[in-house]
Amino acid sequence: MPGVPLNNDIDYGNQTRVSAGAEKKIFTIIGYYPVIRASLRKRGWAERIFPPLKKLEQRIGVNSDFNRLSIRKWVTKQLTRRDKKRDSQADDESLKLQEEEESHFNFNCINNIHHLVSNMITKEIPYFIWTVRRNVINCRCLHRDQMINHYGKNASFTTKARLCRNLRNLPSYLDENADTFFPRCYLVSDEKEERRLCRSKFNKDTDLQLKLGELQVPEVSNYDDFRLTSAICILKWVIYNSASDLSSPSTRAGQREKEDTEGTKEAFVTDSGKPSKTDGQLPATVIGTAIRVCEDFLQSMEQAENYIEVDVPPTLSKMEWADLIRQHYDLVHNQATIPGSRNYVIDCRNILNRLKSVHPQLEIDGIRNIWIVKPAAKSRGRGIKCVDRLDEFRKLKDFDLPLGNPKWVVQKYIEKPLLIYDTKFDIRLWFLVTDWNPIDIWFYKDCYLRFSTQPFTLENLDSSVHLCNNAIQKRFKPSTKRNPLVPKESMWSSGQFQDYLKIKGHSSIWQEIVYPSMKKAIIYSLVTVQAIVQARKNNFGLYGADFLLGEDFKPWLIEINLSPSMSPSTSVTALLCPNVQEDTIKVIIDRKQNSKCNIGQFEGMSKQERKYLS
Repeated sequence: MPGVPLNNDIDYGNQTRVSAGAEKKIFTIIGYYPVIRASLRKRGWAERIFPPLKKLEQRIGVNSDFNRLSIRKWVTKQLTRRDKKRDSQADDESLKLQEEEESHFNFNCINNIHHLVSNMITKEIPYFIWTVRRNVINCRCLHRDQMINHYGKNASFTTKARLCRNLRNLPSYLDENADTFFPRCYLVSDEKEERRLCRSKFNKDTDLQLKLGELQVPEVSNYDDFRLTSAICILKWVIYNSASDLSSPSTRAGQREKEDTEGTKEAFVTDSGKPSKTDGQLPATVIGTAIRVCEDFLQSMEQAENYIEVDVPPTLSKMEWADLIRQHYDLVHNQATIPGSRNYVIDCRNILNRLKSVHPQLEIDGIRNIWIVKPAAKSRGRGIKCVDRLDEFRKLKDFDLPLGNPKWVVQKYIEKPLLIYDTKFDIRLWFLVTDWNPIDIWFYKDCYLRFSTQPFTLENLDSSVHLCNNAIQKRFKPSTKRNPLVPKESMWSSGQFQDYLKIKGHSSIWQEIVYPSMKKAIIYSLVTVQAIVQARKNNFGLYGADFLLGEDFKPWLIEINLSPSMSPSTSVTALLCPNVQEDTIKVIIDRKQNSKCNIGQFEGMSKQERKYLS
C-alpha cells in the first residue's frame, strides 16, 4: 500500500537514525529551503521535520508581540531539549509542507524513508538549524555543538537605521570615513540627527515661519546638509549649463559612459536661449550667494574633521536661505535662467575643486538635491520613495516612533549612477560570516545585477525607475522605451557584466576597483559592530549586500540584508541561488572535516584585507 514502509525501509531508517544520532548529524529547517535540505541529506544528515511558523502562529492566535515571544519560547524548548513530547498535529503539518517542497526536487521516490527517519528522531535535538527568522529561537539556550545560521544582535548592521548609526563610529576603529562608501544618512525622529540634516526648529506660534509653495522654511541655524547641498547644486548647475554638448543636467548630468546613453536628449535652458518651461529669470547674485556659502563652509573646515558636524555662525539669514532654496528649485524644476551665468563658470569650478578634498560624496550629488526616504527596518524595498523637497520627509516626523527608535531614515540619493544602456542597476553580493572574534568573512565571487524596468531619469521619482530591488521591479512590465539590449529578465550575472565591461574597454575595472571596493566596504561595516554582535562560535550568517556604482565605477553600499532571498525568480538566480546555498554548506560543514576542501565560489579574506582588522 502507498505510504506504508517496507521492512527494509524500517531497517534503513533505524540505521540512519542511529548513525545520525551518534555522529550528531541531525538538522532542522524552519522555512522554505529545499536546496539546504537536499545538500545535507546528500551528506548523510537526517532531518527532524519541524512545523512551519505560520501554522504555529495560527494555532496560537493573532500575530501579537506576546505570541511571538510564546513561539520563540516554544521553538527554543523544542530544539534544545531531548525530553519533549511528540506533537502529532505539528508533525502532520510538517510532513505536508515537506511534501510540497520535495515535489519541486523529485524527492518523492525516497520520501517514505526520510519521513520514517524523521519520526524516529523527534526526541533528538538537531545539531544544524537553518531558519529564515533570526528571532525564532533564543541562541543563548543552544547547546555548545548546535549550529544555527544567525547571530544574536546582527540587526546592528542589517537594519538601515542601525547600520547608519554604527557606521558613524568607523573612525574610532580604523582611520577611515564611512562617507567614502556609504551615502550620508540620517535618522528621522532623532533630534540630533534631524539637526545634522536640517539644523532648524519649527515654531508654529510665531510669524517668522515662511511658506514657499509646499516647502516650509522655518528659522535656520548653522550649516546643514540639505541647504549646503542646495548651494553646491547651484554651482554645479552653472557648470553643466555652460556645456552645450551635455544632455539635461537634471536628467543625465555628467554621465561619463556616453556610449550607454542612447535615449533622446532633453533640452535645458542656457544663456543662449534654449527651450524652457518658464520665461523666469534669476539674478546673478544667486550664484554669488551660493559661492559665499561654500567659501564660509571651507573656512569652517579648518577647525573641523567632519563637515556634517560643523557648528559655526550662519552665513545667511532666514530670508536669504529661503530665497536661495526657492531659486535652486526654480533652476531645476521650472528651468529658470540666470543671465550671465557663464561669467561665473571658473569661480564655480574652483570652489567645487576645493570642496572635493573635504566632501567625499561631492560627485554623487548631481544638481537636484534628491534624497531617498526608507523605513528603518523593512526589507524588499517596501515603503521607499525619493523626494527632493525638505518638507516631504519632515512630514514623516509626525508619524514616527519616539526618540531613540526611529521609523525612517533619510539618505542622500546617488544622482549620477553608472548606467547600462541608459538603465539603472544595482549589485547583490553575498558574504558569509563564520566568526566574530576575530572576524572571519567569506565573500562569494559570483554576484548578480538587478536592472530597473524603466529608463533612468530624474524627472520622474517613481520607485519603478529608481529601485532595482527585484521585489519591486517584478510588479512592473519593462517599458517599451527601455533599451532592447537590457535583459528581458532584468538581471545579469557578474560574469555577464564583466563581459560587457570588456566590450566597453574596461576589462580590469571589476577586479581592480568594483569587487575589491565592495569587499572593503563590508569589512569596514562589520568592524563597527564587532563588539555588539553576540559572537557564538557555532553560529554563522549568510548575508546579502546591495551596492550601487557611481559613474566612476565606485561602489556605494546601500544596505545589508539579514536573510537574502533565495528565490529562483530568473534564470540568473535559478543558477546562482542554489550554488551559494550549496557552497555555504561546504564552508560550514565540509570544512570542519577538511580545511582544504572545495568551497565553491567562496573566498576568504586576503592578508591585505585582514590588515584592516589588525
